[in-house]
Formats: sequence, C-alpha cells, structure tokens
Amino acid sequence: MIENFGGIINFLAVLLPAVMALYYGYRCLFASDAFIEQYGLGAASGFMVKLVGTYTITQAIMYFILILTSPTGAWAVFAFGTIQSFLFLIFGYTTVKGPWAEIDGVIASAEGYIVPAILLVFHLIIMFNMSDIIYA
Repeated sequence: MIENFGGIINFLAVLLPAVMALYYGYRCLFASDAFIEQYGLGAASGFMVKLVGTYTITQAIMYFILILTSPTGAWAVFAFGTIQSFLFLIFGYTTVKGPWAEIDGVIASAEGYIVPAILLVFHLIIMFNMSDIIYA
C-alpha cells in the first residue's frame, strides 16, 4: 500500500488530510450542535455547517478510496484539495482576523487558518513529491 504512494512521507501526506477531513466532516454532520456551540456560530448556521461537512466527508472518503486502491492518475482529486486548502487558508485567515470575529458570541480561533495551512503543506507535498504517480 505505502509503495503505491512512493514512500511513507507521501503516504502520510495523503492519510493525515484524510483523517483530518473525516474528523471535521463528522463534527459538521453528526456533532453539528457541539461544533456550532464551540465557535458561537448560532443556530442559523446549521445548514451551512452541514453543507461544509458534506464536502469535507466526501474528500475524506475519496482519499481513503485512493489509499485502498491507488493514487495513480488522481491528480484532479489532489489538485482540488490543494486549491481548497489554499483558498481556505486565505479566507480562514481574513475571516478570523476580520469583522466576523468581532460579532458578539462568535468564538474566533486560529484553528481557522492553522488547519488549512497544515492541509496546504500536505497537499503541496502530494503535488510535488507524487507528481510522477498522480499525473500518470
């Protein structure tokens, strides 16, 4: 399995975002109330939290499928993850550091830009280290 990824570092660069996506997807879809309360988002955010959860859990499922089968030719899947991580980093940072964080009851957290920064690093490892595999 690990050899399909070109080594342990590449394998972990796919596995860890998959686990992170599974964690956040689960929290958004199945522990929504606790997630909403943790960040002070308010009950009206329930639909958007679940929408984000569907995308996140889908990414986790796709990555786990690639782990169980092969990442060969899966550049589009990883390109999506790379672009999403980059955009999440920018908008997560500007949101956590912007007017949204000043709304009464909102609990802004650096997690909103630290997590996407970590995900972006993993995705850049995938895109560069595994280019011979994912572009095949």
